[in-house]
Amino acid sequence: MRESTYLRNELKLTQYEMAELLNITRSQLSLFELGLRELPTTALIKASKMVNFIATAKAPDAKDYPQIADWEEEKEKFLAKAIDDCKHYQSAIIRKLTKIEEAYQATLKIFQLIDYLKEQAHEKDALHPGALLTLEDNARKSLKKCGPKELVKQQYQLLLLQKQEEWLNELIANGRIEE
Repeated sequence: MRESTYLRNELKLTQYEMAELLNITRSQLSLFELGLRELPTTALIKASKMVNFIATAKAPDAKDYPQIADWEEEKEKFLAKAIDDCKHYQSAIIRKLTKIEEAYQATLKIFQLIDYLKEQAHEKDALHPGALLTLEDNARKSLKKCGPKELVKQQYQLLLLQKQEEWLNELIANGRIEE
């Protein structure tokens, strides 16, 4: 591969940016990359020197560049906030799960009571059938909000948040978060 094309791809530069580095026009670079023209000798020499520098220079460290230090600090703040958010959402789901479980147990007791009241329907002080239907309808509606499906959904969200927090902590500990 031609050196300037390699360098441009390695540094993720646009043709315009690479042409600026080589002190040529973008169209000259474009024609060169298409294989239709050669670069001026001065541009070839510059490209060779830059490729040699990139190939032999030690791996860059963000700490060596003050202009990047702010970005590193922002990254750390972002990750800390992401972990805090995970913990906050986990706490909210745990509180919600407790309420859902309590409501679910209460709904089960209502269904149990409905069965009992249906057995008592032949007695003279039995509950009016319309009231029994209303109670049963309300219990069914309650199941939609606090039934097994909602419990599993909240438990699943809690597991995802716990896993997300674990991954964030691992990435921070291993220093594997990249820009």
